[in-house]
Amino acid sequence: QMFKGFEKLKDVQYVYTPFDSSLCGVKLDANNKKQYLLTGQILSDGKVLIHLCNYIEPWDDLSLSQKKSLNQRYQMGCGCKVS
Repeated sequence: QMFKGFEKLKDVQYVYTPFDSSLCGVKLDANNKKQYLLTGQILSDGKVLIHLCNYIEPWDDLSLSQKKSLNQRYQMGCGCKVS
């Protein structure tokens, strides 16, 4: 997991999205323990919100270059925490 924004939030337990796609809600496959690259926002109450306008991609669909960059290159000069 990589999170940028730890100055606002120490731990993410839940990710929230609107109820359905007509409200820009995102459906993720939780049954197969699929991994995703998620972008979203941290609300003032500490909730992490994602919707259809965010960049959301199954981890396995990313290119090798994207995965390597997320795990190594993008962290350089960034306030991100990679674990």
